[in-house]
Amino acid sequence: MPKMKITKAAVNELPKPDTRDEFYWDNDPKGPLGFGLRITPKGVKSYVLQYRLSGLPSRRMTIGRHGPWTPEKARERAKEIKRLVDMGIDPVEAERERQRQLVTLRFDDYVETFTDGYLMTDWGDSWPQAKRQLVMHVVPHIGKLALPKITVADLNPIFDALRNRPALQRNVFAVLRKLFNWADKREDIDRSPMSKMDVPQAVRSRRRILSPDELVALWKATYTLEAPRGTLVRLLMITLQRRSEVAGLPWTELNQGDQLWCLPAERAKNDHDHLVPLSHLGMSELTALGWKSRGLVMPSSTGKTAVSNFSDMKSKLDSEMLPILQKLADARADATGQERYQVELLPWRIHDIRRTGTTHLQALGFPIEVGERVINHHQGGETAGIRGVYNLYEYLPEKTAALQSWADRLASIIKEGEHALATQTSEMDTPLAEAA
Repeated sequence: MPKMKITKAAVNELPKPDTRDEFYWDNDPKGPLGFGLRITPKGVKSYVLQYRLSGLPSRRMTIGRHGPWTPEKARERAKEIKRLVDMGIDPVEAERERQRQLVTLRFDDYVETFTDGYLMTDWGDSWPQAKRQLVMHVVPHIGKLALPKITVADLNPIFDALRNRPALQRNVFAVLRKLFNWADKREDIDRSPMSKMDVPQAVRSRRRILSPDELVALWKATYTLEAPRGTLVRLLMITLQRRSEVAGLPWTELNQGDQLWCLPAERAKNDHDHLVPLSHLGMSELTALGWKSRGLVMPSSTGKTAVSNFSDMKSKLDSEMLPILQKLADARADATGQERYQVELLPWRIHDIRRTGTTHLQALGFPIEVGERVINHHQGGETAGIRGVYNLYEYLPEKTAALQSWADRLASIIKEGEHALATQTSEMDTPLAEAA
């Protein structure tokens, strides 16, 4: 095989071969051994490096085409590759692994792999939320990075951005740590970068209780939401059950004759069957929808999935509640001869509705254990077999009385609020008469 000093001028003058590839090997003393040029019968000229690892046949690696690559840049790249060879690293295999990481181990693509391989089968009903957290809060930061290249320094900005949302910060940390641990077990990475990171501090227990005025404002604001979101929020207020459980409620779980909602374990957050007595307010809301034998009680616009988009719903409620709160405060100030003042809506969450209701149950004289069973926080004893069935119905009379009393208290609060508002304006009337 011919040898020559590979320069740009010399390469440009080389003719294309007639039948097969020809190689010209560089004899520049500054270049690494095995650096050369390949020319195909079509005239394509590419820089190559031929090398041999100890005990293995020689291999040839293409560096790049002449034109985009100059002899000088190609020669320097050949030196870098040769250094890998001297360390016992096969550059061809290293390049294949790099390409694999770019194609199959890029973080945003790996989220899909992780979702299909783990979240959907092992994360329970909350897997869509876990995936959404990765897509919304992690992918924008590291989506284009290959999994094995991600470091703690890459992850820190993710959790820094969530510092003011501690609950979400911990949730994102948990699902991201599981992703890296899962990748480690599959040997897609050598070690999770999160092994060096401390778990975010636990969220302090919230004590936010909605005031009577806020309950009135919330109830009235629900009538401004697009159906069936208003019904969803009102049922949350009436039943005190979890948002996901109410939103995904199918008609088959409801017993109209017994006025009972039978929540199965597979839909309950704590994996326990749960009976929810339906008060007069709850029955009124369901009757207004029109009882059915199948399908979702509150479907989305597609009719096939449960109502969702809770963040927009919450924003709408906040904007509608504030002027109602102001009118209630003005009415109270006018009635007592005091000066009016500007009110504000303190931060609150949908989950605070449950805490508000159970607090009222205690004020109504119901023991804590009854309130706990109303919101399905405690079952007590064995849950299997006959004992499990007994436990399921054990507190049913107490839960029925509690939720009926809460409905009466809620209706009374709403009626009092309506009366106060009537002194200000008649433009905000809503169909509360039926509820009350």
